[in-house]
Amino acid sequence: MLKPDSVHEVGCGAGDHLANGAALFPHIAFSGADRGQTQLDLAARRHPELAPHLSLQDITMPLSRHWPHADLVYSQTVLMHIHTAVSHFVGLANMVNTARKYVLLMENQQCHNFVEDIINLRDGGHFAWQEMFIHRFDGTTGARTILLSKERLDLPELSSDAALRDGLKPSRRRLKRATADSARGTFGVRSA
Repeated sequence: MLKPDSVHEVGCGAGDHLANGAALFPHIAFSGADRGQTQLDLAARRHPELAPHLSLQDITMPLSRHWPHADLVYSQTVLMHIHTAVSHFVGLANMVNTARKYVLLMENQQCHNFVEDIINLRDGGHFAWQEMFIHRFDGTTGARTILLSKERLDLPELSSDAALRDGLKPSRRRLKRATADSARGTFGVRSA
């Protein structure tokens, strides 16, 4: 459905997802980054063929022109762990601003108000994309993800975190923290 020519994983750790993707789709250029050099060293040892495509990257730092750009940028259980000040907002904005077409977020949907935060960042002008569509994508095993796209896709569109969380057993502790994290943002809006 998406058919990207390039894929970049934020927080690639030991590189197993990248290696699996490259084995399944050898025509796609895969790259990965992590903020921990020890993780990148482990990935290079486990998957030597990936070594030239790995780089040091802290997604919560200001955007760097040296960071890889790809058709699809994704994270798996990375942003859900970021709860320092507004760092997860910076990470989200950087992921979108380095993606040419798509961003896939495979995260615990109760750790942040991802849909609300994405809408606030978009409306506040923090994304380079002119248009953005927020889709819900459910995997064959029930995994629930958010897919951001520059164009409307034949997938359900999301307008709230409630729609994303529908049917999940709520964690009051996580939802309380997600609300507190979202409240830290001052996104800036266009004046009338």
